[in-house]
This record gives sequence, structure tokens and C-alpha cells, in this order.
Amino acid sequence: MTRGYEFPVVYDADFGHTDPMAMLPKGIQAEMKTDKSGSVAFRLPERAVE
Repeated sequence: MTRGYEFPVVYDADFGHTDPMAMLPKGIQAEMKTDKSGSVAFRLPERAVE
């Protein structure tokens, strides 16, 4: 499903038009770490608003 992409692809996550609704700001840096078990850690190292 994600083969051939040169950027991370996240799916089956609670953001967007689902409940609960987590917001992902556009245009700021993000960090994502994964491990072989499928666990994902996602963080925004900078502020989304001033």
C-alpha cells in the first residue's frame, strides 16, 4: 500500500473527520518515529499558532 512513496504515510489514525477529532496543522515541522511492532510516535516540535 505504501511502497514507492518517499515520505511517511499514516493511515487508520484518529484525525480529520473522525471521533475523536485531532487536528494536524499545515505548514509546520513534524516528527514521526515507528518501530517494528507497528507503534507510532508523532509530535509537533514547533508551535502551530503564534
